[in-house]
Amino acid sequence: MIYWTLDLLSGMGVEEVVLGVNYLAETLRANVGSRYKEMTIKYSLESQELGTAGPIKLAAANTELNETFIAMNGDVIAQIDLQEMLKQHELAKALITDALHEVEDPSRFGVVQLDAHNRIKRFIEKPKPSAAPSHLVNAGIYIIEPEVLGLINPSQKMSLEREIFPALAKEEKLSGFPFSGNWFDIGSLTDYRRANFSMLQDSTRQARELDETVSIATDAVIRRPVFVAGNAKVESQAQVGPNVLLGSTSSIGRRARVRESIVFDGVSIGENSEVYGAILATGVKIGRNVKIGRGVVISPHVTVTDWVRIGAEAIIHPNKEVNRNVRASAHVM
Repeated sequence: MIYWTLDLLSGMGVEEVVLGVNYLAETLRANVGSRYKEMTIKYSLESQELGTAGPIKLAAANTELNETFIAMNGDVIAQIDLQEMLKQHELAKALITDALHEVEDPSRFGVVQLDAHNRIKRFIEKPKPSAAPSHLVNAGIYIIEPEVLGLINPSQKMSLEREIFPALAKEEKLSGFPFSGNWFDIGSLTDYRRANFSMLQDSTRQARELDETVSIATDAVIRRPVFVAGNAKVESQAQVGPNVLLGSTSSIGRRARVRESIVFDGVSIGENSEVYGAILATGVKIGRNVKIGRGVVISPHVTVTDWVRIGAEAIIHPNKEVNRNVRASAHVM
């Protein structure tokens, strides 16, 4: 996800990025490093919880910030024209321009009411459905003027949405930028699945031609859309798809059936097994004649032995061996 964001920023000509980090900060730093394409990558460590405004102030202290800047949530993937958003921001003379996306259920998000000039008149965080003034929600992408930093107390937890936005809306300094491209706020496993499958089905991101290292038996059935990464193997009479992402070096055994699932790298699924609507993390090993129900998540390096049944919505935690049936919605820890 971080590379989707970095690619978006790189395409706009951004030269410096500050990543606000906390959990697994060193893992992120080790993987992303200090350069990506032509951009310098810096890190801002949030040692205590600072809400949604405090980390922006903290990140700004890690660079010489005296110009308009972009702030983005880390759990968002968006197809948005940031150049157009910047143009509107400059024309509106706003202190903050908030990217907005229309959703069916706005109750999980910050919801806005726009005027005819795209100024945000009201901002309501997570309203009841009956109280939502529109279906336009905060998309977690902001263009911000540096004077906004003066409104943020660096020593206390502050909410951008609950404290900064309403005040700026009253001053007519908060602008909205509705956009219609794909937008995914990946705050849950359901959202994660939806994002993967929507992007897989997107005509601009259809599965590429199979890598020459991929091995698919001539009598295997592939029902697109499917993405198959390099060195993956699909054996005789197996059925894969629709809506399957199959990671590198993974293998699907004889007569196995996989659909509506996300399969990470190095996963093996045994003969006659069935995986439907699941997420299988790196290094998972599924035995023969196993059945895995919808919504199941199996964490890295789990082994599921032959003939096991795993009920819908169950979650298997890392490094376990599962040798007996698992009831629906259970956690195996």
